Amino acid sequence: MPKLFSNSNKKFLSQVDKPERELNKFICENWKNLFPNYTFIASEFPLKGNVRSLGNNGRIDILGYNPESRKFVIFELKRDYDKNITDQSADYRDYVQDNFSDVYLHSTQKYDVELPRFTEICMDKVEIVLIAKKFSLTQIDRVKKIRDNNVTLIKYYWFEDDLIFIDYINNDPDDIRIETVNTKKINEIKNIIAQGPEMFEIERFFGLTAAGKEVFLLFLKYLKANCSNINLDFKQTKIGIKTAQTSFSVVKCGGKGGRKAVLQINTDIDVADLDAEIQKDDRVREDGRKKGSLGLERYEIYFRNEDEMRIFCEFIKDRM
Repeated sequence: MPKLFSNSNKKFLSQVDKPERELNKFICENWKNLFPNYTFIASEFPLKGNVRSLGNNGRIDILGYNPESRKFVIFELKRDYDKNITDQSADYRDYVQDNFSDVYLHSTQKYDVELPRFTEICMDKVEIVLIAKKFSLTQIDRVKKIRDNNVTLIKYYWFEDDLIFIDYINNDPDDIRIETVNTKKINEIKNIIAQGPEMFEIERFFGLTAAGKEVFLLFLKYLKANCSNINLDFKQTKIGIKTAQTSFSVVKCGGKGGRKAVLQINTDIDVADLDAEIQKDDRVREDGRKKGSLGLERYEIYFRNEDEMRIFCEFIKDRM
């Protein structure tokens, strides 16, 4: 049994019983904080006709919409444990699927909720969120075996001082988000490894500076197409490149500052006549000493985009 200790009151807070309508009101008033991924449509959404197994009318405690899955979402609330909660929600689900056009028109016209076009919403699937103080082991086991994962169970505990504890039994959005992010990262790593150790080192060197990486890959592609015996030396601060004709030093930039550069390349190729729009510096001082300690190359070129790199590649074509 969950217990909640109040540091200000120096005691364990007691659980309190509230009627179902109070739970409904609390969820509706705090919708954007509790369910930010869902669109709220209505509380006590009316259903007419053969709704329940006995043929009577009914009301969905709360009807919502999931923009990501493009499905209506039925929220069924119970003050305490109810062995019929899954059957009742299943009746409502069947009704929504069988009367999809009526539910859609009711949502958009009576409740003035902005939804995608009729044909863009999933008509044959409905999500269900069940909220109660308790669920039986049979109910939990049955839900976890559902293949399409369309049913979410949430336990709640209401304490004095109007404090409410929410516990996702399954489909916790935070867990799903973390799992999605981790899966994406793992796939990215697999793709990098599959491309070979060179690409792995390039990805590791550039990190989050994707723009600089793309400009560098354009330069590397040019070198591989026009030079032989290319050797890359990966350091923490630079990538050294040696060809049979010359050498380069590659430095990543953040695209900020006055230059707005995403990549810097040092070279001994005379770039005095390079397009004036491309920023460049001569590192040799008037007394013959070189400015800075990075590499041996004389000239620094600062690239802001791939177009400038293409101009540079064309420039050095007959100078290597």
